[in-house]
Amino acid sequence: MAISIDWGTRVIYVPKDDMVIMRTEPTEIRQLSIDTFRQALNELQDTLQGITFPNTHTHNKSIDLGGVIIARVIEMINDYTVTFEDGQYAVNLVGANSNILDKTNLNQVSVRSANSAGLQDFSTLLAATYNGEVVFSDLGQPGTANPIGTRSTPSSSFADSIIIARRLGVNRIQLANSGTLSEGDVATGKVFGGDNPSIDELQIRNTAEVTDCSFENLIIRGTLDGNNTFRNCTIGQVSYVNGLVQDCSLTGPIAVDGGAQCNIINCWSGIAGVGDAELVTIDMSSSNSGLALRNYSGGIKLMNYTGVGSITLDFASGRVVIDPTCTGGTIGIRGVCEVTDNSPVGCTVLNQTLAGGLSTINDGVKKASLLIPHAEDLT
Repeated sequence: MAISIDWGTRVIYVPKDDMVIMRTEPTEIRQLSIDTFRQALNELQDTLQGITFPNTHTHNKSIDLGGVIIARVIEMINDYTVTFEDGQYAVNLVGANSNILDKTNLNQVSVRSANSAGLQDFSTLLAATYNGEVVFSDLGQPGTANPIGTRSTPSSSFADSIIIARRLGVNRIQLANSGTLSEGDVATGKVFGGDNPSIDELQIRNTAEVTDCSFENLIIRGTLDGNNTFRNCTIGQVSYVNGLVQDCSLTGPIAVDGGAQCNIINCWSGIAGVGDAELVTIDMSSSNSGLALRNYSGGIKLMNYTGVGSITLDFASGRVVIDPTCTGGTIGIRGVCEVTDNSPVGCTVLNQTLAGGLSTINDGVKKASLLIPHAEDLT
């Protein structure tokens, strides 16, 4: 804070612009954190000039009583007084019990104290208000001042939501409806959640930074940055996918990329139908990424695999079509699955499915039928 002290008169001056603005209409209200205020006073007292004068205040820090954090106490001493920059606005004193109001020099500013015998620490109350998350809604409010980002007053900007989350030390941004991450939204490591996984959609532009982000209960479309986690989501047209996709509905197309393995666990096709048009496309992007598909239900079409990176496909039930663009490497397929292999020479498809095993048995039976009569294939 750019506060100053006139050591001769012992007047502490607090500029208007150094306080957080809470609202501008109908009456302008600003907020002064008493803890931040006393830290600024400490810095001034430690200067070469300040150390020659008496201390400005005493400080009793917050304490934990049976899990309840009781607020700190700041007392102005040695005849120091406080002058707020003059103007027609109000100042809320928050975060501690204090006698600042009693030591304030009167002018047009309305100073309001929240002293209480049981006043709890402001940061604790603030964290409880946000409930460990910052809430986004396109119908919310711009800005980063409290209480923007709470469930009752959502933030209308992802950029603001990220700033609020960093200030609070929380990692989760909750979508109350749909939104778009775009240029300038640096959300590395954040967790994005949706209220309704059927309708809350997050669009991710290729200019947003979402490395190491997790996504829950959302419809996801756009371009990622790698090492992402998806749970209980609907995965639409998404590129640069690697990391973990778990318990999700896939509609695609999904482009695997980034040189790391993509693990798709306990997922299913979200496209109804049985034709080739209803297959979920998984594009390996001719990259060196790998793919592990486990306990999948539904149909997929695998494309653009050149043999770099391992691929294993395990089906609970479904169908897989290997596209002619898969030109190298080995693709292992297991479980209950119909396999259509359109790959050219150079790509090896290991069909270890139940149907594939029966086919191998039937081929053997047919060969043996030269010696033993054989009328029908095993089914």
